[in-house]
This record gives sequence, C-alpha cells and structure tokens, in this order.
Amino acid sequence: MEGVRPSDEKDNQLSFQQVEENKYLIEKGWKLSCKEEVQFNSANIFNSDYSTTDWYDATVPGTVLTTLLNEGVYADPYYGLNNLLIPDSLSRMEWVYRLSFKLPKGRGQGERVWLDFSGINYEADFILNSTKLGGIKGAFKQKRFDVTEILRNETENVLVVNIKPPRNPGIPHEQSELAGRGPNGGQLCLDGPTFISSEGWDWIPGIRDRNIGIWQNVYLEFTGDVTTQDIQVITDLTLPDTTRAEVSIYATLLNHSNRAKKVRVLGKIEEVEVEKMINLKPFEKKNISLLPDSFPDLKFKNPRLWWPNGYGNPELYSLKLHVFDERSLSDVENVRFGIREFSYELGVSEGSKIKRVDYNPLLADGEILFDNVNRVNVHEGTSVPTLINASSDGLKVLEEDSENPFFTIKVNGVPIFIRGGNWGMDDGMKRVSRERLEPYFQLHETVGFNMIRNWTGESTQKSFYELADEYGMLIWNDFWLSTEGYNLNVNDYDLFMENATDVVKRYRNHPSIVVWCPRNEGFAPEKLEKRIIKMISEEDESRHYIGNSRNLNLKPSGPWDYVPPVKYYDEISGGFSTEVGTPSLPTAASMRKFIPEADQWPISDTWHYHDFHRGQPEYVKEIRERFGKSSNLDEFAQKAQFINYESYRALFESWNSKMWDNASGVLLWMSHPAWPSMVWQTYSWDYEAFGSYYGSKAACEPFHIQRNEDDGRIVAINSTRRTIEGVTARMKIIDLNGEEIFTKKKRIDLKKNDKTDCFQSEKPDNLPGVYLLRLELFEGDDRLSVNEYWQSSSDKGRFKAFNDLSGAAFSGKIESVTDGTIGFTIENISESPALNVKFNLRDKTSNEIQLPAIFTEGYFTLFPGESRFVELELNDLSIEDLKITVESYNNKTQALIAL
Repeated sequence: MEGVRPSDEKDNQLSFQQVEENKYLIEKGWKLSCKEEVQFNSANIFNSDYSTTDWYDATVPGTVLTTLLNEGVYADPYYGLNNLLIPDSLSRMEWVYRLSFKLPKGRGQGERVWLDFSGINYEADFILNSTKLGGIKGAFKQKRFDVTEILRNETENVLVVNIKPPRNPGIPHEQSELAGRGPNGGQLCLDGPTFISSEGWDWIPGIRDRNIGIWQNVYLEFTGDVTTQDIQVITDLTLPDTTRAEVSIYATLLNHSNRAKKVRVLGKIEEVEVEKMINLKPFEKKNISLLPDSFPDLKFKNPRLWWPNGYGNPELYSLKLHVFDERSLSDVENVRFGIREFSYELGVSEGSKIKRVDYNPLLADGEILFDNVNRVNVHEGTSVPTLINASSDGLKVLEEDSENPFFTIKVNGVPIFIRGGNWGMDDGMKRVSRERLEPYFQLHETVGFNMIRNWTGESTQKSFYELADEYGMLIWNDFWLSTEGYNLNVNDYDLFMENATDVVKRYRNHPSIVVWCPRNEGFAPEKLEKRIIKMISEEDESRHYIGNSRNLNLKPSGPWDYVPPVKYYDEISGGFSTEVGTPSLPTAASMRKFIPEADQWPISDTWHYHDFHRGQPEYVKEIRERFGKSSNLDEFAQKAQFINYESYRALFESWNSKMWDNASGVLLWMSHPAWPSMVWQTYSWDYEAFGSYYGSKAACEPFHIQRNEDDGRIVAINSTRRTIEGVTARMKIIDLNGEEIFTKKKRIDLKKNDKTDCFQSEKPDNLPGVYLLRLELFEGDDRLSVNEYWQSSSDKGRFKAFNDLSGAAFSGKIESVTDGTIGFTIENISESPALNVKFNLRDKTSNEIQLPAIFTEGYFTLFPGESRFVELELNDLSIEDLKITVESYNNKTQALIAL
C-alpha cells in the first residue's frame, strides 16, 4: 500500500503489562499487513526468521485504519475532507496481524495458558504456531483459547490473526451542500452485530475500514486445571428499607483435566469472606452459587449504595473469587459491582384497561411478564405492552385505570428524573481507551446528566461501562438494529443472539446498565424479539427489557432541528423521550482545528461534510435575525453560542416544568460527538465545552430556578433526595447598563426530588428594548442557583444592541488550589457589561487551548463591578507555563491569570 513508512526508531517492541495476578495485557509487538501482500510472500509466516520489515507496526487494540493513520499512510480523516482521500477498499480486504512472542519470565511451566481476545471486528481466524485455534464472528463476542499444548515455553511463538471484513460493507454515506445529509446507514445493517454507523449516518461519514481489526485488548492468562467463568453478582435490597442488602454470587466452574477435582471456592468482598468445597468430575462444567441463606455474611447491614449522578454517590464494591485446587491457586477473577436495585413504573394493557404498575424484575424471578408483540396503542405514537401475568410477585398495581403510559426508572426505590444524552459512537475510529473516554464522562457528570444511551450498542466495551459505573451514569443499552421500516434487519439471527448473549453475560455486573433494548426506533422482528426477551430473562433477571426505543411506554422522538424555545413547552416536552435534538455549532477555536483556513468562512462544503445539515437554515436564520449578519467565523460562532445555550437550556427546562406530571425523562440527540461535528453535541470531540454544555448545566443543576417559557411561572427544581426549607427565590430585571429595574422574592421550601412553584414573573411598564431577567435561589447567604435570560421588548427577540457594546475589562485572583482543582474569582472592572463570558486554559507561549480542562461556569453575564467564583478541573494537566484566559461576546481573548 502507498504511504509514508514510520521511522525505524519507533518503539514497537513486545511488552506485557501485568493487569491481574494471573493476567497479562499484550501491549506492543503486533504487525499488520493486508492479506493479499502476505500471500505473495512465499516464506512461511510461522518461521522465526520470517521478515516483517514491510509490515506496519500495528496499534492493538485498534482498528486497521487506526494503524494506517498512526503509520502515516493516510492523513487524519477527521480534518477537513481528508476522509474522502482514503480508499473504501479497506473495508473489502482481509488483513493479517502477526505477533512473535515469548512467554513472560517465570510463567507457563506447570500452568494452563490461555489467549483471551476481548473483541475483534468483523470476523477472525486465529492460528498459533501453525495450529488453528478457532474463530470469532461479530464485533461484540469474546473468545478464550486454551493454548497450553501449542505454546513453546523457551522459544518464539508466532500468533497470526486473519481479519475478515463484513459481507455487506455498503457504500460510504457522505454529506454535502448539494447532496444533503445522505442516508442513515445501509447494507452494513445486514451484518449486525457490528458498528453499523461506520457506513455513514447523519452525524458521521463512512469510516473507510468499517472499524475492522483487533479493536479490544488481547491477554495471556495463566491458571491451573480448574477455572471459573460467567460470574454474576446480584444485589437485593429489602425495599423500601435500604439499610439491608443481600448479595448472591453465581459462577460456573470448569475442570479442564481428566482427573476428578475437589476444589475450594473462596469469595472475598472487602472484609467478608465466604467459601465452599466443590467436587468436579473430569472435564465437568458445573454451576455453583454462594447465597445469603447459606452464608449470613452476605447479608450486608447499612451497605454503601450505588446511586445515579445527582442522587448520591456511585459506591462500588469488589468481589475477588479464588478457586483452589488442593492448596494451589488455580484461578482468580475480580468482579466490581454496586449494591443497588432497579424497579420501573410503566403503563400496561390488561383487558380493556391501561393499568400503571410498579415492576421489580428481581421479584419476578426471571418470569416474562410483558408481551411487546401484542401491544396496544394509547396515544399517537405511544403504545404499551400487554400484561401476561397480573399475579406475579414482581408487579404492584399503582393505578387501575391510568392516563400515564410512560416509563419511569427507579433506583433503590427512588424515582430518577432522567436527563442525559445519546452516544452514537464513542469514537468514529473506536479509539476507546479509558484515558480517552474518561474526560467525556467527567463532562457528563459535571453538566448534571444521569443517563447515557448506548445507541445501537456502538459503544459496547469494558472502558465505557466501567466509567459509567464510576461517574453514576445510568446506561440505556441498545443492541444492533436500527430504524424499523427504514434500515435493513440482520441476516443472521443466530449470530446476533450469540453476540447479544455474550454482551449480557459479560457486562451484567455493571450497576450502571439499567435497560436492555433491541433496536433504535422500532421493534425487533417477532422471531428475534422472542429470542432476545427469553435470553434476558434467563441471563439477567435484575433489569427491564424494553422492546422499542421510541414508542413503547415512551413519547415519540424528535424533533432534531432548531425550534423556538417555547415550542418545547407547548408541543414537545412530556413523557419519556430518548431523542430530542437541536444544533450546537462549535466555537471558532474548535472549528479551526478541523477545517482548513480556506474553508472556514463563509459556510463551505467542509462544514456540510462535518454534519452542518442543509446549512441548518432555521438555526442560521435565528442567529442572523437576533444578532445581525456575520462577517467572519468568530462573529458567527460567538452568536451561535447564545442560541446553543438558550436551546439546550429550554429543552431540559421544558421537561423540568412538567416534572412527574407524566414527564419522567429526556435524552439529547446527542450529548457526545463521535468526530469533529457541527451539529448535535454539548462539547467538542477533544473536550471543549460549548454554550450547549453550559445551557444544559444550568437546567440540570441539583437545585435550579427557572422561568417557564409558556406561562411565565417561576419554578424551582430539586433533583436530589434532600428537602431544603426556608429557601429564598428571587427575580431581578436588569437593564443593559447593569441598573436594577425590578425585583421580587419569596420564601419557599424545596421539596426533594420535585418541583416547587414560586410565583408569576412580572414585567414593569416602560421596559428598555433589551434587558436581563436574573433568577436566584439562596439558602441563607449561599447561592444555590443563578439563571439568566436575555429578553427583548420587541415581538421577535432582537439583540443587535449587543454589537454596539464597548469592551469590558477583567481582573482575576486565585482563591484556592487543591489536588487537580483551581478556584478563582473574576471581576468586571470596566463600565461595560460582559456577555457570554467564557474561559479557556492556554499555553503561555503558543496560546494554544489545553484540553481537557473543565470550568464550572461559562457563557454568563458580568455587569460592571460584579464578580463570580469559578473552579477549574485540570484533569492531570500540569499548570506549569499555562494561563487562564477569558473572552466574551464583546471582548476578544485576553489573559486573566498566569499559573
């Protein structure tokens, strides 16, 4: 293949990282070549003197394209239109990975040795020392091979992995001004389970290799003759009492030898130890359990509970399960879990009535209670399942004849007001290390979200779920089907079920996963639906399986384009919706990173290629009518942040206004970009927060005060488990000069996990053309919430007066420095207000923005003489030679604090 070869100095020497007592990650040493070139080489690929000089140094874990990008074969596909220069033939070729290795020192003698593959895409054959081990098909299936008899302990071993592409890679979908946004998916849907969006969707172009390769970790593992697998930890609270919990442990033991074994199983959870003796026949596979009735120490008193973000800490425990063969340790597995219990409220059909029930899957004991096939339509676009067994212990009837069909999620008995977003894919090229993903989860935590939807299962891997557990993100987990009646169904139901079963068994101990769902926007084909729901009932009795992502117990999704804020209140909000979207243009600084200078302004095809659908006419028109025409990229992007902030805040506030009035949750389409995008997101692919992030943060804060766009009521939202009495709600109207025109306040009690009405907003006579409505909540002298709405006295908001403001000046002072966090105060020391104040962390010399760096405040107003305290989370960035800069709508970037 054509391209620039890397320097010989590049470090790709084989190395192992010991990640557990008996497990080693194979970090480096992999080589990659297209199979066609390997076949022309007459030398035996398994010979120790076989030359790989002309092979690429492979990135593992990683896709084929990631390796080719790292090796300099192709330029960054995320920049400009570079993706168009990469041949789509990459997705139609077979590829070969080769690894030459010796075992880690001191390992292998007298041990059973395993090769563990956590995931490949799309299909692979594995050959070790000329012996075929077997294969995998599907992107989400793991495989473990016993290689004890094949390995050479003293000399080099050669492992070859032959990667095969999907049968139906399809044609990459692209976007342009003339062609529009293009289709959403295509033939690749036939080959699910795989990354179906990598053929191209309206938020990502076709990825040229379709993300084939060894995309997850590869391990060497050393055990004795008896191993354990499929460990499951189930936690059961005695709800509504949360001071007691029972922990049940299930596992499968396998005797790989021709001798009978008497083994000791020892489980440790912090200070708790339980053990059991098990007899195994030769080659026997046996299911075992360690249950609270037999082991009273598994009955926990005052357990640390796992809670979603905002409702408490996401506390985690670790189980270490040892298997001893006589006195020798044969195997050990570590499982992290959370003590929590899910239950759900939903509407169901029984006879002629729509009942509202509380459903606890644990109490149903694996029984299938709902028929999603024979469903009943109750509202336009909303249906409910038919109840199969009304007498199940897992059901409690809340209303005999209900008008509320919508889904409510409860954790530890508490209803959770869901606010979050969709991830179409974590990264378009599946670069999904923990280090890369963690800042995204930090941004979701700090913005106040409590759910991420794993759309069509594209982000299914260990790092995703581990971080969700740690940051308190509930996960709505789809499988690999998309829009019913539009996208193609999968060809191979057996393959689909093999991968789905593996996913459920592998990840069911993660406390964050709250829902399994078969597809995006539709029901699974009936035969497949029956197989999925049966599998879930057998393999995971602790969660709900919902048969549709947009219609079953849900409000239909959409819209996805810009709408006036009041429309969210009048027409859109209510129920539970898994997709509501509106554009979110990046900052000018962010766009300059992925758009060549010649294409940055005016709007070009490069914008369209990066998802600026049809030029977003409603969005662009609103920006122009409110703030006037733009003459350059900076002006346009600054104006867009006003709209981003307002739109995303209004979306969430409209649901806030109906909290628990048949409204229980909403998910953004989307909160996260898979690549440098111009449309649905709250931050950039490289972690810069936009106006959409801070607008969402305002609406999703734990204690919040807002003005409802439809009726003008001032209401307060408390989305915590703590009631606060004697809170002061205050409203101010301030003119553009910072003069207070009107003020009103009231003392209220903030009910826990609920909304509280404050008062009707009022407007005095003779308001100026432009003014600020500022709302605040105080507990004593502590300000719990501040929320600002720029208003115009004209029928259509006109804010062109902002363009005539003189520049503001600022002073900054560091107030505190703790581990990873800097607290500082900014003050407006000028005679002019500063609008949409935004911070960045920059290099002192180059002035380049340093990311990830998360500021607690952004896109707010500072009138003359006002100050605000802000915290900066550094995320392991060194503060040496850095500075904090500030900019605003009426100010260019200036240094605020040198660090």
